[in-house]
Amino acid sequence: MIGLKRGTVKLYEHQKEWETEALNTICRLQGILGTVIKDIQHVGSTSVPSIKAKPIIDIAVAVDDFGDILSLEDKLKAYGFYYRPNADLNGQLLFACGSFYDGSGDLQTHFIHVVLTDSMEWKNYVNFRDYLNRTPSTAREYENLKIALAEKSPVEGGRVKYTEGKHAFIAETLRKALVSSYLGKTVVIKIDRPVGYVHKTDNQSLTYPVNYGYVPGVLGGDGEELDVYLLGVDRPVYEYEGRIIAAVHRKDDIEDKLVAAPLDMSFDKEEISAMVDFAEKYYDIEIEMP
Repeated sequence: MIGLKRGTVKLYEHQKEWETEALNTICRLQGILGTVIKDIQHVGSTSVPSIKAKPIIDIAVAVDDFGDILSLEDKLKAYGFYYRPNADLNGQLLFACGSFYDGSGDLQTHFIHVVLTDSMEWKNYVNFRDYLNRTPSTAREYENLKIALAEKSPVEGGRVKYTEGKHAFIAETLRKALVSSYLGKTVVIKIDRPVGYVHKTDNQSLTYPVNYGYVPGVLGGDGEELDVYLLGVDRPVYEYEGRIIAAVHRKDDIEDKLVAAPLDMSFDKEEISAMVDFAEKYYDIEIEMP
């Protein structure tokens, strides 16, 4: 089954048909848009085989310029992809498919999310899908939440309340998914608090025993660039290429941290915990490693 009456919420067990339809839709879009597409992937709950989902296919399309897509709006419409300019989505364009849009019925079948290449919107779509697929406990928690919200939706606001009810879970999972996606990768870190840096507040001062910085252009859970502890480099540095060896998940805060080290060095959880304790001792943390 593909499609659901607009404004309603109903969940179904995963169906192989969804994967086939997503692949067919990707092929159709590639035929229409050609080299305008820089990447295109099946995302959303129908891309997570272990959980129930609404039978609506979500596709994320990465492009370098939204203007390239808008210039092809008429062509997309001719093939059944309708632009939704009033969707009120930040950082993306939305196209939709289904009989509701062509006037022949009331079904929504597909949502096409057009985002900029390597943007946070792109990262979020892919990371959320991948994290649920490799973390069964989180996927099950998400499914249970959706089932509970779907049971309430007919009498408590329908689709809008259903979507709002998922927001906090999605935000927290995106945080975890983002930092987890960097495990084992090599990144360039900008250091804004080098070894010996003193951070003063009204009540105390904190001297940094390690280099501390961020991954440029990548936003963490607090809306600021994603923070990184650089271990194993005892001198102050201001830019460094290191390997991400761990993630620090703060259970009682809105942000998580990455932990990096030189390419030829590694540390275990106990060593990492001890070296970041100067800042993390104020939080309930969990350290994840590759």
